[in-house]
Amino acid sequence: MKTKILLFLGLLTGLATGCEDLKFGDNFLEKPNSDEVSIDTVFASKKYADQAMNQFYKSLWDFMPTLDGCHPEGKILDGYTDLGYSQRISWTHGAFNASSSAANFPFQLAHEEVVGDPTYGIRKSYVYIENVDRVPDMSDDEKRIRKAEAKVVIASHYVQMIRFYGGMPWIDHAYKPEEMFRLPRMTLEETVNKTVALLDEAAADLPWYTSADEYGHMTAAAAKALKFRLLLFVASPLFNNTEAYYDGQAATELLTWYGDYQDNRWEDALKAGKDFLRINQENDNYYRIENTGDPRTDYVNGYFTKGNQEVVMASFRWGTYDGVDKPFRMYEGGYGAPRGNYADMFQWHDGSKFDWNNPEHRAHPFFDAAGNPTRDIRLYENLVVNGDKWQGRTAEVYKGGREGYGTGSKVQQKTQYGYGFRKFVRDKKNEMKGKPYSCPLIRMPEIYLGVAEAMNQLGRANSADEFGMTAYDYLNLVHTRAGLPPVTASEIPQGDALLSYLLDERAREFGQEDVRYFDMTRYKKGTEWAARPMEMLEITKTGKNFEYNVSVRDDIKYYWNEYWYLLPFPVAEINKKYGLIQNPGWE
Repeated sequence: MKTKILLFLGLLTGLATGCEDLKFGDNFLEKPNSDEVSIDTVFASKKYADQAMNQFYKSLWDFMPTLDGCHPEGKILDGYTDLGYSQRISWTHGAFNASSSAANFPFQLAHEEVVGDPTYGIRKSYVYIENVDRVPDMSDDEKRIRKAEAKVVIASHYVQMIRFYGGMPWIDHAYKPEEMFRLPRMTLEETVNKTVALLDEAAADLPWYTSADEYGHMTAAAAKALKFRLLLFVASPLFNNTEAYYDGQAATELLTWYGDYQDNRWEDALKAGKDFLRINQENDNYYRIENTGDPRTDYVNGYFTKGNQEVVMASFRWGTYDGVDKPFRMYEGGYGAPRGNYADMFQWHDGSKFDWNNPEHRAHPFFDAAGNPTRDIRLYENLVVNGDKWQGRTAEVYKGGREGYGTGSKVQQKTQYGYGFRKFVRDKKNEMKGKPYSCPLIRMPEIYLGVAEAMNQLGRANSADEFGMTAYDYLNLVHTRAGLPPVTASEIPQGDALLSYLLDERAREFGQEDVRYFDMTRYKKGTEWAARPMEMLEITKTGKNFEYNVSVRDDIKYYWNEYWYLLPFPVAEINKKYGLIQNPGWE
């Protein structure tokens, strides 16, 4: 029996309230004549209809650490994994349950702000879809494309909700106050199928890419990339398994998994990835990895520089980076710090595993005597390391240094374990301030590494596909861009070894981009990753030389329960006794 939902976590309330009015904030293209305008006025002209479009775009996910979004207390999701740590996160000691505030969880379904919130974005999208045909000064083609863009926004919110909750109710229109809400929480399979169908429907009406003037609008490429991301996630062991990750009524009713394991789910994911690549090839490979031969600059241009063709889907919350407290609250307040485990994932410049027991590595873990980088170049963009460029000078992440913990430095909390977060912050000076803001939601490396993963899971890592590419070739498109030698099958054989390598490669490439958390949940690695002890790096300067001491703090680690792979619905809704089934373990 499916769950019958009278009121779904404030979502339907948000859809029902004020459906005849639209409110506009100050951050859209043009501010209307008043803060509240009737829906007839809004859809009486393209000018106001475009502002309504901006409203549903404003709801897009943005993973930058800030209070004005779905992430609680301005944390990045990587702070819940083996890449980062924060004492301020309640998951540290498990001091929360289904009755806790939404701020205790990695995702807030009914946040008061609009950024990343499906309760806002889905409603605004349907209001637009159902009314844009009334606009007299828009062409039929423009209306068709804009409606398709709104469908991709709706589907993007469902992709997020599936990854956090499993099966969800399906909202298919903007509800009016007089309507009765009795929506089932669909099975996982039904929710996935409807989301995929909506993405395919939207892609059929969208261009593969946009003009420079419309950069940031949803495209067929964004729809196909979201489809691939979703199908790769649901093909993974969390949902695609012979056993439920945790027993309970929601598991019995197949709300939180498929109920079995099937290879064809990996086949579906691989097909979606190849479809993306095929259509991209038909469009002269419009989307591609930035690779001019300058590894650090190319990496920066891929994740940071607005308007590049490596980014398939992006959101734009502000006009520019300001470097103060908007997109960088976690960094500014020192609420989270990277783990030594993360830094150690970045390899030596010859592609070998970095090892503190190697005398050469230990003597020059970041730069050689001539000041040249000794590691995978992505290390220096993801983390602040001792000796790298920082605010027009050299970073001093050592005892007594300006970034050293325990020295009274304003940034000491950020580097208390030997490293600081750097990505997007960059040098917090000329590299970042005033630059056009862009949050890259999906980049081409995710497509390549995802295709490699699916090929490996199907036992085809060494077999060339229709493009003449093996899984190793796709991996190396990303890996060698960082200035590293190619990975070979003799070095990393197909199967578990290659899977582990691919997951670490995703961490190296996508650190602080909301990827590692979902890799942790879909492969059920909470105990292995999040609950591992904290690795410490203590740096002491003697003259011009540095001594590096590595240790493990067993008293600093996350608590982990296996039912945390999916989030709970608020117990207040469960207690209304209209049949909402809680996710397993949270009863």
